[in-house]
Amino acid sequence: MIQHFPDLNNYGTGMMGLVTIQALIDLYGSGNVELHCDFSDGVDLNEIKSELRGKVLLKHYVNKTQKPIWVAKCSAFRKIQTLFYLIFHFEGKGFDYLIVLGGDDLSEYYSKHSAAFEIFNKWKSSFFTKVVLLGLTIGPFNNSLNRFASKFFLNRLNIYARDPWTVEYMKKEFGVKIILMADLALADLPLQSDKTIELEILKRYNLTKDNYVTIVVSGLQSNNFYCNNTQIYLQRFKEIIEILCSEQYLNDKKVCLLAHTFSPYADEAALIDKLSKLIPQNYHNKLVIIKDRILETRARFILGNGLFTITGRMHAAISTFQMGKPAICLSYSVKYKGVIGDSIGRHDLIIEANDSRIWNEGTIVSLVEDKIGYLLEKYTYICRQIKENVSIKKQVINECLKKI
Repeated sequence: MIQHFPDLNNYGTGMMGLVTIQALIDLYGSGNVELHCDFSDGVDLNEIKSELRGKVLLKHYVNKTQKPIWVAKCSAFRKIQTLFYLIFHFEGKGFDYLIVLGGDDLSEYYSKHSAAFEIFNKWKSSFFTKVVLLGLTIGPFNNSLNRFASKFFLNRLNIYARDPWTVEYMKKEFGVKIILMADLALADLPLQSDKTIELEILKRYNLTKDNYVTIVVSGLQSNNFYCNNTQIYLQRFKEIIEILCSEQYLNDKKVCLLAHTFSPYADEAALIDKLSKLIPQNYHNKLVIIKDRILETRARFILGNGLFTITGRMHAAISTFQMGKPAICLSYSVKYKGVIGDSIGRHDLIIEANDSRIWNEGTIVSLVEDKIGYLLEKYTYICRQIKENVSIKKQVINECLKKI
């Protein structure tokens, strides 16, 4: 059973799911392992299989503990049922493994209390099946309930962290031992060696390798990350794009706007639409707008064939690094420090951007401009370092996946 792989509508989540599934197929043989995933309703299994190599026994796991309609209408009964579910329902029972894919879901960035309940649920399940938390950033935790759950429940689980920060934090704060891995999306995607796909997607959008810069705006802004005003957020990206178009070294390069997540995560295609309308008409011949859902392999080829990426989505940066290119990362959480800084070694390409003031005042634009200048000055050296570090991380990921 694999959790946290609902669909392909978030390229980062999708990449982690595809890498894990392919590793299990390769490890056990396509006919010897049956994979049940907590896919969203209406997900197209054939679409997911199209991003994998070989045959796969892939099934949509449906939680059979459904809430009766009469309970849903009564808040008191609903609370009783939730408590009953929390105590007596065991996730993964009947499966050989329960694998929970990474991300930073076990944190307080998106919800204050959910991490504690998630950890408790996995602890319960560990008495019935082997529970593996694969490629996570965990914490930081200020909430007392989350801290209690971390200290008393996590040690029963098999945890593979995606960054050194998590390993040190969990050991120091809670005495939890964690195996250091790396972000799953740093591994090759199942179809990444297919040059036909690579050539096709670049040709479709009239892109030439190393002749464009990719911009990824983040739909998380709608949840008040970065700044609380969408118009200001897009205005600053418009100013960054104007700098790219006028920069002497880049004035012959295109600017590619790529949507990285789609509903229900965030409609970044709509954000790109709004942003493109702000760009002066004389720069439109340099714009390449990709708001179609092109799926994970093609998205990686777009990100990895550009000169560099400027992104508010961490996994867009990871895909860029994975293919040996640099990304200027607009950070909103500690996971950037752990994954991009500590793991890949690129603290120098991170901008702490989760501060409304630097967006309102326009400081973010000069910060990005400084990073662009720094990157272009040391471009060859930085690319060489990225390739070396990513190669090491890919070996670490493959070894950890084999242990499963």
